[in-house]
Amino acid sequence: MKRKVTIYGLLALGCCIMASCMKNQEDYFDQSSSERLQGTMNQVKQLLRSSEYGWEFEYYPGSSLEYGGIVYVMRFDSLTVDVSCSLIPDSIETTYYRIGNDSGPVLTFDTYNRLFHYFSTPNSGEYEAKGGEFEFVVKELSDTLITLYGKKTRNTMYLRRLTAPADEYSAQTIEHFDHMPLNYSGTVGATEVQATISQGSKSLTLTFDGRSVSVPFAYNNKGVHLYRPVTLGGSTIQTLIYDKETNVLVSDDADGQQLTLQGIEATSNVVRYSDYEGRYLLRYNGSSTRTVTLEPNRLDGSYQLKGLSPKLVLALTYDYETGNLTLGPQVVGDIGGATVYFVTFNSSEGKLWLADTASFTLKWNGNKNRVAYNFTPTNPSVYNCNSGVLVKVFYGDDGALTAAVITETEWLMGGSAILYDLNMLQKQK
Repeated sequence: MKRKVTIYGLLALGCCIMASCMKNQEDYFDQSSSERLQGTMNQVKQLLRSSEYGWEFEYYPGSSLEYGGIVYVMRFDSLTVDVSCSLIPDSIETTYYRIGNDSGPVLTFDTYNRLFHYFSTPNSGEYEAKGGEFEFVVKELSDTLITLYGKKTRNTMYLRRLTAPADEYSAQTIEHFDHMPLNYSGTVGATEVQATISQGSKSLTLTFDGRSVSVPFAYNNKGVHLYRPVTLGGSTIQTLIYDKETNVLVSDDADGQQLTLQGIEATSNVVRYSDYEGRYLLRYNGSSTRTVTLEPNRLDGSYQLKGLSPKLVLALTYDYETGNLTLGPQVVGDIGGATVYFVTFNSSEGKLWLADTASFTLKWNGNKNRVAYNFTPTNPSVYNCNSGVLVKVFYGDDGALTAAVITETEWLMGGSAILYDLNMLQKQK
């Protein structure tokens, strides 16, 4: 039988004990409360270190669960933990952790980790970050499952013992993220069910009996795991296993009849998120070209454009409804205290724009054999942009805010800070 410990049960002590009884407290407990707490903290640490392949950490940032769930893979030793993200191939970073005490055992990742602290690191556009956290109260323990909740959001999260190497787990999870259908139809008993996956918010919407229920979820190596159970057709569902051979999602833990959902292949011309990944020829300024890559950031559903210069990485957002990528003005770094911006402008009018909506939309040319995405102004009546430029913004000697086109070599794109007349990204085989 698996051992299971409810932390609150171990730590709860009555607050209204009569003084005469307090003198006899040792009659009821062999150890003091602090000793019992320390014993539980030691048990947590020993359990974390005991897994050969580590643990999958089903993590839910954001007070409203707007990003859905992210699975990290963690392997603990006595002081540090190796962290990889199941949605980023070949990713691994090491950070320190500790088991502390705050009215119960608390697992804290207290040194910066680029992967794990992604959602809790503020930036110029997100002063409160993305609602992530790095302190987790341990609620329940068993040999294979540790239930926690975030100290800030109170979101429930899970550590599950892995039974296979992290790289295998990650490869299977990415396969599901990239290739699982987004729409399904099926039944649970006599109840007909329609299901739609939103990759952007990592949520599953189930429609049945004339109503709809939307639940955040996390992709994993089996399929998807819902943040909370859903009851439909007399069955309670939380885990859905994906079979790529039959294109079917099947409930793994149904309390009642099994839910079976058949995947529906997309028939529209919407470009799927995963289809953008690859190497491209960027065409601009008439006949000028540069070889670049689009790399997915599955953590937030964006893309990174790399290869323009050694220092420059541009972020592009993906619209899950239209299937288009958008490139807009953004902060891209700093130089000696000055902030570096990529801004859009119109080369004939000489107007520069910093507004988010002064952006380009990349639209597919419709050719599956010679795939290309054309740069088109998103709001041409207001921001008729056709070019991009790198500028640095700083306070001058007179205290005035000043902007200047950068000249630093490591930032320049083909020897220039300007990309005139952006034309297209042409995919290379």
